[in-house]
Amino acid sequence: MNRRTFAAALMAGVFAVAALPAVTAVSSPAAAAEKVKIAVVLKTLSSQYWKIVAAGAQAAADKNNVDLIVLGPPTEDAVEQQINMVQDVLAQKPDALIFSPSQPDTAVNVITKVRAAGIPVLLVDTGMPEKFTDYTSFIGTDNIAAGKAGGEALLKVLKKGDKVLLLDGAPGNPSMTQRCDGAKEVLEAAGIEIASRQPAYSDREKAYTVTQNVLQSTPDIAGVFAGNDEEALGALRALKQSGKEVPIIGVDANADNLKAILAGDLYGSIAQGNYDMGRLGVEKALEAIAGKPVDKRIDSGATLITKDNAQELLDFRASIK
Repeated sequence: MNRRTFAAALMAGVFAVAALPAVTAVSSPAAAAEKVKIAVVLKTLSSQYWKIVAAGAQAAADKNNVDLIVLGPPTEDAVEQQINMVQDVLAQKPDALIFSPSQPDTAVNVITKVRAAGIPVLLVDTGMPEKFTDYTSFIGTDNIAAGKAGGEALLKVLKKGDKVLLLDGAPGNPSMTQRCDGAKEVLEAAGIEIASRQPAYSDREKAYTVTQNVLQSTPDIAGVFAGNDEEALGALRALKQSGKEVPIIGVDANADNLKAILAGDLYGSIAQGNYDMGRLGVEKALEAIAGKPVDKRIDSGATLITKDNAQELLDFRASIK
């Protein structure tokens, strides 16, 4: 794939990490009255992945003169704190809510309250339970397809009968579960044994501990699929300490992981269109506020990143201002 083709394929959302203020201030009460107010509540703001989502939302907000409120708890498993953040922004009467529920089942009641207030809800990265349809749009990756892509990548360097560790997210996190489901389906169909599937809560340190524990009981692990890149880096640390070198695939293609891929430490990562999740979230929210129709499902895309194209992705990110 040449540079131009690759860059075009990745326009759906793998951009540079940006630190963002929690609230974009307006210059005066008069200016505030003219601005649309959109609230964004993500799973966390402490990881590269979610900072990129927030960066996309901020870019679209700046372009469209939107008063943006961006919130997220310190970790993805702080479910109650995230729900409280939605309650807090509801009191501020935003014109729309962009939301990524850490545990969709737990979020049903609060989203019902938001909708009862007449506020459009746009979901990014993670959808609500299948039977809950009272939202404007879901913008995100096909997580099962992303997991399958990761599994297929591992199959290129594994053989039938090899053992693989699957690192899942927090229980109840459908995005992570679907990725691991997709990888599991592809790997088992090819005769790969899933030696263990453990929750690592999308956290580097927890993935490190989980991998250490699994290696004690199953030292012949031949590969790892991690539901996100933080977990992939945690697994890498544990495997290095044990003296093992096995292919590891993560999801997100964060900067640290791209560097590890280029160094030959990680085999690859599935890059999501997370920048576009944020950007499209704001753009589609504005359309919904204006009464325009918005597609119920918008796929933000995913791309396999290996040593062959990781540098090009880093360069592409560096070109984004």
